[in-house]
Amino acid sequence: MSEELKPVEMLGAHDLRDIVEEVRTTGEPRLLREAGEDVAIIMPVSKDHAKARKTEPDYAAFRSAAGSWSDVDTDGLIADIYADRERSDRPPVDL
Repeated sequence: MSEELKPVEMLGAHDLRDIVEEVRTTGEPRLLREAGEDVAIIMPVSKDHAKARKTEPDYAAFRSAAGSWSDVDTDGLIADIYADRERSDRPPVDL
């Protein structure tokens, strides 16, 4: 991944603010290096970042799914999975 990113050599703490502003304006991530060693990646925040935050209805929907598989016959499900693995729908390979 480091080959894809434009590296920036860190010289001092004041450089970070300039790098952050560059990432903000260009929308391109930057690889931070210190003494020739890759130390961090600065990534721009997507425009949809705020939408990615979970809301109370999201959590309520998640909680409502709890126990939804409680009526599944797990032994039967496992047996079906193994039976399906044994059956092949592919034609035999001739070498």
